[in-house]
Amino acid sequence: MLDILRMDITKELLRKMTKEERCLFLTLGHASNQVNAFWKLVIVLVNGDETDPVKQRLEGAQTQIFVRLTIGTMQEAWRLIEGRFLKRPLGREYLPLLDAPAAEALERLKKRFGKLNRLAVIRNNYAFHHPQIDEVDAAFEKAAAEEGSEEADWAIYFNKALLNTFFFVSDFVLVHGMANALSEADVNEAHRQLLSEMAPVANDLSEFTFGFAAAIFKRYVGDELTVTLVAQVKDAPDIDDLRYPFFVETPGLRDG
Repeated sequence: MLDILRMDITKELLRKMTKEERCLFLTLGHASNQVNAFWKLVIVLVNGDETDPVKQRLEGAQTQIFVRLTIGTMQEAWRLIEGRFLKRPLGREYLPLLDAPAAEALERLKKRFGKLNRLAVIRNNYAFHHPQIDEVDAAFEKAAAEEGSEEADWAIYFNKALLNTFFFVSDFVLVHGMANALSEADVNEAHRQLLSEMAPVANDLSEFTFGFAAAIFKRYVGDELTVTLVAQVKDAPDIDDLRYPFFVETPGLRDG
């Protein structure tokens, strides 16, 4: 059973903060919400062991799409921390006020994003921006030269429901472009490496956000902020048991 707690952040409390404090608190919370929502979805997407070859192919490609979008939200969250915390007087003021878990999470994020930033490469070229013509053409040539590709890779899948349309050939080519951008010869290895980097980033982004919020609350409220038990969820599913299929019935939508 999950105990759902609520912490009331009143308008009055927000008005006590400086403009910069208030806006960073609100924007970090928004960024954390996005990262957690997408990361939860990626966990669900990689669940299961589909045996139908068509479903397996399309669900795998669908997973790649959400991996890219999740990477984009993570990179944007880091840009927010870097630009509005680390490079601002506000960050220097609050850095010594962070609790140990938040400070350690921030150090890990700085090291991860400070080296060759693979997540930034994906964000800049394949998540929130489309690749340039030469990059797409190079990806096509890489995919075309792959000896293990099948006719089913170079195809479009569809039925009368527009939501079930998938240009698999487009995704197949562009994942080769992602591998090129990451200097990785093997497409599957590039995907595996990206997935392995995402879990600790998602955790550290949330840890830092909670730590910054706690530091602000301590400054303006002290120990007076309380939480209220507002619900007990008895039927929450195990995330490892959930599936996110590609093909869906769409009775409520107009079919093409």
